[in-house]
Amino acid sequence: MTSRSGTTFRVASDLLLDRERDALAVGRGPWSASLRGSELDDIAFDGELVLRSIRFVVRDQDWKTLPVIVDAVDHTTSGLHLRGRVGDDGETVAWSLSVDLGASTLRVAVRAEVTAAFRRARIGLIVLQSPALAGTELVVGHPEGSTTTTRLPEHVAPHQPAIRIESLAWTGDRIGTTARFSGDVFEMEDQRNWTDASFKTYSTPLSLPFPVALAVGDVVEQSVELSCARVGGVEPAAPLATPLAVTVLPETDLEHPATEPVEARIGAPLDSLVPTISTSASSDPDGGRSGALVPDAISELLVEIDPAVVDWPAILDRAVRQAGSRSLDLRLVLGTGDEAEPVLRRLRDAGIPVVRVGVFHRRTHLSESALLAAVGELLQRLWADVEAPSPVFVGGTRAHFTELNRNHARLDRWTGPVAFSVTPFMHDRAGHQLVESLAMQAVVVADAVRIADGRPLHVGPVTLGARYNAVATTKAGAGVTADPDLRAGFGAELVPGATDDRQSAEALGAWVVASVAALAVPGVESLSYFEATGPRGLVAADGTVTAAGRALGWIAELSGSSRVEVEIGGHRIGDSSPVSPEGVTAFAAVDPAGRTVVILGNLAEAPVRIRLVGASEPRTVDLAPGAVVRVEIAGSSS
Repeated sequence: MTSRSGTTFRVASDLLLDRERDALAVGRGPWSASLRGSELDDIAFDGELVLRSIRFVVRDQDWKTLPVIVDAVDHTTSGLHLRGRVGDDGETVAWSLSVDLGASTLRVAVRAEVTAAFRRARIGLIVLQSPALAGTELVVGHPEGSTTTTRLPEHVAPHQPAIRIESLAWTGDRIGTTARFSGDVFEMEDQRNWTDASFKTYSTPLSLPFPVALAVGDVVEQSVELSCARVGGVEPAAPLATPLAVTVLPETDLEHPATEPVEARIGAPLDSLVPTISTSASSDPDGGRSGALVPDAISELLVEIDPAVVDWPAILDRAVRQAGSRSLDLRLVLGTGDEAEPVLRRLRDAGIPVVRVGVFHRRTHLSESALLAAVGELLQRLWADVEAPSPVFVGGTRAHFTELNRNHARLDRWTGPVAFSVTPFMHDRAGHQLVESLAMQAVVVADAVRIADGRPLHVGPVTLGARYNAVATTKAGAGVTADPDLRAGFGAELVPGATDDRQSAEALGAWVVASVAALAVPGVESLSYFEATGPRGLVAADGTVTAAGRALGWIAELSGSSRVEVEIGGHRIGDSSPVSPEGVTAFAAVDPAGRTVVILGNLAEAPVRIRLVGASEPRTVDLAPGAVVRVEIAGSSS
């Protein structure tokens, strides 16, 4: 049986939020699920997963997900009744949610009453289906009574796979499921665009105006009812228990970690090279002045500059200082091409090495044609008489893969490299979401390679929280003015939710290994992770290199080397998923000295013993929970 949210292992505890550690297992008759806070996850019927989750969500006018707090969980004769509140500072919404489990139906209903006026982008129930259903036939029932038969998309869908939803019907391996929605008109989006492992059905179509003002006393009531049946009409082996009851067990009771060693087989070289690894300039107030240094092998420093921000010279100066002898990867956020000249001229005149320049419109976050043309001509003119190579010119988007997926036709005439970023915490900050995003990164980058169609890819920055709010409906503040020391920080430092305590978690090192294993496919030339120092950095303020920084340093040492195939427990890492069912990940390459270097990470809470084979002689490696280790092998064979 799987643990929460589809993982087959218990995720390392330092990646989990408190509410995840308190998850409960709920079961009655053929139904089973996990309750995490207010979220009903891993909903299964007769042992088959039918839904990833049913959740009540509230998102404010800037699409920030407000915390849903549970005050009470009561057992009823048919299920559960939850009560709670929503809000960052004080209560905004009072809500109650019921879960009723019948012989073949499961119903979730919510009632939410506004207690403090606010403007919302979304409020109500969402339903998450597993990405494993990609390609499955889906029958969509519409409010007027008609139906549409389609399929859940295999490639990541840029736009809604289904709209005007009143019901959805599909069939899994053994179970046919129908979900019926009430209280609003629903539609679906492919959340793999943001590296979420789900197709999401949500209330209130995006075609309607938002945000919407809600007044005190406004009430929202919605429900989702699942009806499940075994394919072929086979009845359950036993009738539903009477009297009705719900069994609640700590989730940890479901865990049975394997004690036998797991075999990791080193295979043949792959048709891909390890990309260049970089990090971003620190945006926190300290800015690395404590003397903290990132690993030497990380050879580039990325910095985003918006010339409309008064402090851009100070931001650029900080990046130059922090880069030292490293080259800059400059990303310009512009309204017009003319705005780029002072920044580029400053770097050229100072002789600062610039490896690449990307340009993105500050409103659309895309490389609009006019910007590409204007800045391309500017680069040629400014670097015409410079002995150093002209920077590589990059297009694409500074935002999520979503924007590339939806707008790549606007880049069809662009023949240069393409960029996009990754932020796994766009919708959900759970540790399970963080881990599940790894497999979705593999899906996203495969589609990005297809879209790029031979053009090189530059992926990053990869950050936990957002560097900026790409979907805000309110204008961001201008920030500090003429502050050469950047005492308030800049960029991500000023974005709520950009900083997460798990940046320094030991298991984040294993997460980085898995992320690189997912993203370092043929066609990807560079990967950029996090910031250099500070609360979003590879190095803490006291100079200590974090586990993520250590792992990236090891990988950066292999840049340009041939990757090597690794199988763990028969699972090919980086193929369909960069993490094995045991929670182990790996990244391997042949270093310049001809040695095979294997970097192993354990994303699980249980220790794992790895038996490395396929080399000159087997090696045994013990991985503690969340640990990352580097192993050198003199030679290997396929």
